[in-house]
Amino acid sequence: MSHDRSDKPFRNLSRRDCLKQMAITSAGATLLPAFFSGMRPARAAEPVANAQTVLGPVPVDQLGMTLMHEHAPTVDWSELYEKTPGDLDGIREEMLTNTAKLLDAFHETLNDKTGPGAIVECTPIRVGRYPQLMQDLAKRTAVHIIASTGFWCEAAAPQHRWAIELSYPEGGIRKLADLFVREITQGMEDPTGEFGEKFTDIKAGMIKVATSTFLRPSERRVHEAAAIASIETGCPITTHTTTGGGLEEAQLFLKMKADPSRICIGHQGNKDDRENEYAHEYHRRLAELGFNVQFDRVGLSKYKPDKCAEQIEQLVSSGHTERILVSHDAVPYVYTNYATDEHGTDGWEYDAVDFTACSTSLVDELKKRDVSDETLYQILVKNPQRVLGFA
Repeated sequence: MSHDRSDKPFRNLSRRDCLKQMAITSAGATLLPAFFSGMRPARAAEPVANAQTVLGPVPVDQLGMTLMHEHAPTVDWSELYEKTPGDLDGIREEMLTNTAKLLDAFHETLNDKTGPGAIVECTPIRVGRYPQLMQDLAKRTAVHIIASTGFWCEAAAPQHRWAIELSYPEGGIRKLADLFVREITQGMEDPTGEFGEKFTDIKAGMIKVATSTFLRPSERRVHEAAAIASIETGCPITTHTTTGGGLEEAQLFLKMKADPSRICIGHQGNKDDRENEYAHEYHRRLAELGFNVQFDRVGLSKYKPDKCAEQIEQLVSSGHTERILVSHDAVPYVYTNYATDEHGTDGWEYDAVDFTACSTSLVDELKKRDVSDETLYQILVKNPQRVLGFA
């Protein structure tokens, strides 16, 4: 399907009109999951905040169900190894077409109470984040796309050289924060030039940071810069953890006086306390501190929907429904020759990832555990609205 936003953006249509247009242009629409039919969006008692998408600000009550940690369309680690990134020219159109279809599949599981749907695209600076590519993708799908500033960690590859060059000299954390602020308020860097040489006018709506199993010095500096940028702009923060590290991140952010309700501790769901398969107490501790607990790898091998549902239900039962977020951490296109001198298009590997596991399989598992429609709506729609609204 093609949903070109270039002339008539979906964000300027009602969700019902948006879906009518799609019904006209697509044959054989799938039935919506039954649980959605009983949900009712809450009326805003005050002016609605905006989320910052790659097509501009969108009122959060127009996002619908939001997947809080995804990658679309690419991830490429080449620059972490100081190699030339994979060539996009020969595969760009294929990337856009295939990824739009995958996002449309998510959209089609939603209805006028939970649509059109949105994703937070969590690819950080210089690891396959192409702002123009994301904007072009957003023009082809009804799903809103929110991009991220920030840098990745040292968990499986070196820290990016630009992050080190910026952050380690005296005053470096401030310079790193200034880069994040610029990407949020003016537009993200264009990675086709030298570091910081060119910028787009496409703004980030999330700050992405990451930690190894234990927080390393270079990662700590990125986290501190992210906290400063979040405080100054209101932009939320999302984190990558590596089987542990979430509580250390939380402690650092609290020390920096960042607002925990704007921070999503990510990749929860498997040995998050470094020891126990089901770290219920760990999750409760994060929620009690005011942080969002993000189960954002639903469907991956160690994060099956039933396993994630059990941990989510534990948080619901302990009174922390408003701190739960979900997603898949799905990546349609990964560049596999990232550590070599090859940079041709044949290094791109495509995976027809499933962006629907949260809206289908996870919901089914939660329903089996007697999680109510109202609670599901809170987790899938309202919690992301609260986190993402700042623009």
